[in-house]
This record gives sequence, C-alpha cells and structure tokens, in this order.
Amino acid sequence: MILGNEPHSSVNHGHVRRPSITALQNPHMRYMRLIGNNNPRYQWERYRKTPLELKQMKKKIREYYERTNSLIDRYIYIDSLLDSTLPRDLLQTYNPVSPETIPETYPVSSSDTNPHQGYDSIPDAPPPPMKKRPSYLYKIADEESPLLGDEVGGGGSGSAENTAKVVKLAIYLSLLANTLLLISKILVAIMTNSLSVLASLVDAALDFLSTAIVWTTTTLIERRDKYLYPVGRSRLEPIGVLVFSIIMIVSFLQVGLTSLKHLITPATHAIVLLTPSAIIIMLSTIVIKTLCFLWCRSVRNSSVQALAADAVTDVVFNFFSILFPLLGTWLELWWLDALGGALLSAYVITSWAGIGLEHVENLTGAAASGDERNVLLYMAMRFAKSIKAITSVNAYRNGDLLNVEVDIVLDERLGLKDSHDLGESLQYVIESLGVVDRAFVHLDYDSTNPPGHLR
Repeated sequence: MILGNEPHSSVNHGHVRRPSITALQNPHMRYMRLIGNNNPRYQWERYRKTPLELKQMKKKIREYYERTNSLIDRYIYIDSLLDSTLPRDLLQTYNPVSPETIPETYPVSSSDTNPHQGYDSIPDAPPPPMKKRPSYLYKIADEESPLLGDEVGGGGSGSAENTAKVVKLAIYLSLLANTLLLISKILVAIMTNSLSVLASLVDAALDFLSTAIVWTTTTLIERRDKYLYPVGRSRLEPIGVLVFSIIMIVSFLQVGLTSLKHLITPATHAIVLLTPSAIIIMLSTIVIKTLCFLWCRSVRNSSVQALAADAVTDVVFNFFSILFPLLGTWLELWWLDALGGALLSAYVITSWAGIGLEHVENLTGAAASGDERNVLLYMAMRFAKSIKAITSVNAYRNGDLLNVEVDIVLDERLGLKDSHDLGESLQYVIESLGVVDRAFVHLDYDSTNPPGHLR
C-alpha cells in the first residue's frame, strides 16, 4: 500500500509545487526577496544647518557643518537612487524564468512532435532577454527616478552623448578665442617692448597649444578600440593636462629669468610705453577670457576644467600685464614692467605646479576622500537586505574618476543565479555615480575570509 501510494503522492506534490515555483519567479517577488523594501533609514534633514545658522558660527565650526550639509545632500541622493526603479529594472533585465519552470508556465502543445525545440515550440513564449547595457538601463522613463545628471556632488553631467557634445563645443570655442587672441597679442608685442606684454604673449601661445592638446586627447578618446584599449582611453585627459602644466612651468621659468635679467642689467633701464591700440587689445582679451571661463567652468570634464583654470590665469595675467607698464609710465619707474613680468611668471608657475601635482596623484592611484568612501559604503549598506555584511570598500583614483572595489557577504544558501544578479546589479548602481569609472563587487559567504587581492 505504501509503495502504491508513492506515485500518487508524488503527483499531488507536483501539483502543489508548480504554482509556488511560478510565484517565486515573479519579477516583483524576486526583487522583494533579494533587495527588499529599501526605505530611507535616517531622517537626514534633521541634521542639516540652515544658511542663517551657518552664518552665525565661527569659521572652523562653519566649515565642519558645511561639509556635513554636503554629505547630507549625497546621502539623500543615494536614498532617492536606491528607492527609484533602477535596482528593480536592473534585476528584471536578467531572465527570471528557469528552464525547469518553462513547461509549467508555458505548456507545450500535444501536436508538437519535437520536445527539444526550445522557445520556438512554446506558444506565446517571451522574447529572449535584452542585452544588459548600462547606457540603456539608466535612462529610466519613470517620474520617481532621480536625474543622474543632477547628482549632488557626484560629478555627473547628463548622458555621455550630451557631455561629449558640450565638451567638444567648449574646446572649439576655446580654440577660436585663443587663435584670435594669439594674433592680437603678436601685434601688441610688435608695438611695444614690454616684458609684461611678452609674458602675456607667451601665455597666449601656450593657450593655443593647450587647446590643441585637449582637442587631440578628446579625439583619441572618442576612437574606441576594445582590443587595444579594453576600458577606453579616458586617462588621456589628465595626462594631457599634466603634459601642458609641465610646458607652462618650463616656459614661464624662461620668462621669469628674462625679467630678472632686465632688472639687473643697466642697459635695459627704459620706461615702456603702451599705445592706446595695445591697451584696447589687452582689455578685449580680458573680456573674451572671462566669457570663456564662465562657459568652461560649467562643464565637468578635466580637460575643459583645465581650460577654465587657464582662462582665469589669462584674466589675471592680462590685467596685470596692462597695470604694471601703465604704473611704470605714470610713476616713471622703469623697473615696474620687469618686476611685473617676474611676478606674473611666479604666479603661473605656482598655479600650474598645483594642477600638475593633483593630476599626478590621480594618475598614480591616490585614495578617494573619506567623504567619497562614506557615500559608497552607505550605498552598499542600503542596497539590498540579502547583503549580510560588508567586509571592504576600497576606492582609488583612475585618472579623473574612481575605481571602486566592494566585498560583500551573502548567505551561502543563496543560489549562483541570485548571487550573480545581485552583485552585478550593485556594480551597475555604483557605476551610475558620476565620480565612478568602474566598480568591482566581490561576493563572499563568510566575513572571516580575507578580502582584497594577493598584493
């Protein structure tokens, strides 16, 4: 009797299991099982200081709370990102229907003679899953989704396509402005023997060179070759800025030495006169460079930001290039013009040395700031309820952007499919941040296992 009941019992058990397996494969149920209902854990606005409160604080205390307000903005953005449809949409790009459950959901007709035809033999079978592309996934047509381009503190600037167009336009406008200014300053240098104007001419020539370098690096970056450069050539931008900063420093060292030579050589003690046309050209340079700065500073790109910094240098440079010769003429002091050339050279050398050192740190893999790591840790902590522990969060510079490595602990009973989809979804969400270039998520089952790499 017992043996005779076993087949019957097995059939009844199969009838009971089929609906439950199908229900578990429901995309919403899978999302809730792996990620859960991620409501914000903290009321961040409680800790924000108002502008009036900040104004009444002492400088050191005010700086501390300004940093706190900036962190609050980032945490609120992470909350809005994780509570949006992005994590759910990422999980839904993976095929939630396993081969074992296909006959239960999509029964094969008795007229089918070949049971191994796969999806073609299933009436109304779903299409194959869409290939996962982050550029597509992040364009979420949902009013609840945050605007990635408006990310607070994240460095995002809209889609990659729009950013590339803006960068290219900024480079072309800068190239046109620098070409016109170079021609005008050559004319000024011919009309006068001022060392301050000579320093300004050298600066204009280097501006033209800097724009050419930026244009070259941008063009090379756009030409992708996944075999020679699997992750792209985005680091050409900071390399180009570093090369240009070295050229600037070397060039103005020479200008500074020439100015010092005029100060100590008696034969060159003559007052320099600026003609009205020369003054007009120099003033027009200040106006054009101010407009270039206002345009370039809004573009979040290292090369364009370098052009913005160079535009600020030009505004200061050209202002004092006019001021020193004019004061020397009015006060009849011959040494003011040479002194102006030396001081302007020292200013440029100091400014570009700082920019060059910053890019050296970024290119050599400097660690991310503490605030950046805190934001990344908070994102990993809040992402999914299936994450039992976070053993390591490591972020370091890869040029302008960050490489992020996260080690998370999952339940060892969680299947390979769910573990993979959860880890890769976390990777894509981290990479949606504007400051992140690439993210790597390592899955573990025990928090006592050593995290990291061999070296």
